[in-house]
Amino acid sequence: MMKIQRLTTEEMAHFKEQGYVIKRGLLDPELMAQARAALWAGAPAPLQRDDPKTWIGPFAETSDDPNSVRNGFTWKYRAPGSDLWMKQLLPLNPSVQAIAEQLLGVGTLQPPERLRGIYCMLPEGDRPAQPYHFHIDQHPFHLGVVAYIDDVVPNGGGFSVWPGTHRIFYPLFETQHTFTPKPEAQALLKEIDGQPHVDCHGKAGDVVFWHHRLGHSAGHNRSRNIRQAILYDFKHQDLARLQELPPHE
Repeated sequence: MMKIQRLTTEEMAHFKEQGYVIKRGLLDPELMAQARAALWAGAPAPLQRDDPKTWIGPFAETSDDPNSVRNGFTWKYRAPGSDLWMKQLLPLNPSVQAIAEQLLGVGTLQPPERLRGIYCMLPEGDRPAQPYHFHIDQHPFHLGVVAYIDDVVPNGGGFSVWPGTHRIFYPLFETQHTFTPKPEAQALLKEIDGQPHVDCHGKAGDVVFWHHRLGHSAGHNRSRNIRQAILYDFKHQDLARLQELPPHE
């Protein structure tokens, strides 16, 4: 049985200041293997697990299938998102849940209904290097988590963040959690977009916890491997009431 991990005082301070924190080796190896197997069982043509040449993007055709969204270098495999084993892999993982409760409060979490899914970034091959652009998610939630089910090397498509931007943008929305940016937020979005980002690369089992107003993006994958991550949004039980309140001072 894996030992339950929690954030240290220093990690809590880092999350508050920078808007994210990475914890290493939280996930169950057997459940990660099950996730990788499910991913390849649902892989679209031409992706073949034993032929890395087929992994290089972009996809020749897009797909708006809600269970398997594909566009360019991105594949969002959502089909297993409500499976119990997926919930056990991430939101019900004892360490992940303990850390979420450290940040949101003990006993405050909504039970998980589903994860976003397994999100993949295909290798870009010889495509010229592309600039990075961040966004802020528009749907209401409290705490985001991105977890790797396979190793992600530097510049391998890892979750990318713009540290500290949550402190800039949180007060520039009319509400705490809905997407209601004030006019001055749009200008700042463009200004900060060109600033340096942090590539949150890591090993299988590593988890990134991030603030819901943090600027972020999927990374460009300059490696030879498919970036494989699972995503989940923690929500407070009282989100329906809290989401429309003005930001805290």
